[in-house]
Amino acid sequence: MFPYIGGKAHHVRWMDPLFPSKCDTFVEVFGGAGWVTIKSSVVERSVTKVYNDFNPLLANVYECFRKDPIAVLDAMNATPKSVTDLYHKYQKELFVDMDWDDIQLGDIDLAVKYLYLQTQVFAGTPLSATNVPYFVDVKCGGKYPSKWDTLRKKLSTTSIQRKLKSITVVENIDCEDLICKYDSPTTFFYVDPPYYGMEFYYSKDFPREKHYSLAETLYNISGKFALSYYNFDNLQELYPVNEFKWHNQSVYRSASTRSSVINTGDTYKNSSRGNEILIMNY
Repeated sequence: MFPYIGGKAHHVRWMDPLFPSKCDTFVEVFGGAGWVTIKSSVVERSVTKVYNDFNPLLANVYECFRKDPIAVLDAMNATPKSVTDLYHKYQKELFVDMDWDDIQLGDIDLAVKYLYLQTQVFAGTPLSATNVPYFVDVKCGGKYPSKWDTLRKKLSTTSIQRKLKSITVVENIDCEDLICKYDSPTTFFYVDPPYYGMEFYYSKDFPREKHYSLAETLYNISGKFALSYYNFDNLQELYPVNEFKWHNQSVYRSASTRSSVINTGDTYKNSSRGNEILIMNY
């Protein structure tokens, strides 16, 4: 729905045919910007749709989207875009003053403040107390339209409103607890954890060892899962190719992902594409 680290906006087209043709319950374990929930035809056919993210600010956005996307749009329309002082005011409120443990899902004012920040940083860069705004105004010669305006346009369409309202429940719990909660023979989990070695990019901690406990949890479920990763050492030990189906897909990397690759010495041209791996237990 909006730029976010690791977003799958351009990946759903090739992933969707690899998803199970039918599932009663769909669970997006690491919901992020929610692209799979919104764009997948498999998800649209499921009876129960669960969005989860351990970041309470993201979970709150989707709870507000689910309950009343028009109310979110009205609040966005009442908020002036591209105001530096307002950006820094919201930044201080959310990333300095606020205790995230006190967040109650369904707070539209909080959702708009978070979206104001998230849509006005460069290429979905993870938010923090030190981000600077990257305001874009086409009238002033900007190459791309404002992401704030792009999101408002999406929220104004009836098809997007319908998809958001069809989300059954929004969760804000640990990924393994979520999987155990919703596991069943008719559940399909889409799992897109933080990139291995880039866990620090995310607003909530995902310790390196969590990749290993997640693999153990997925290994023992009765439902189906599809798991997205870029390759790393020990990935085949976690998900052996003789036990799981691997699909390799050449994909375009997001700008934030490319920047981390470039820092390892690769060239910009080489880093613009990567090999996404979809690992499935069916």
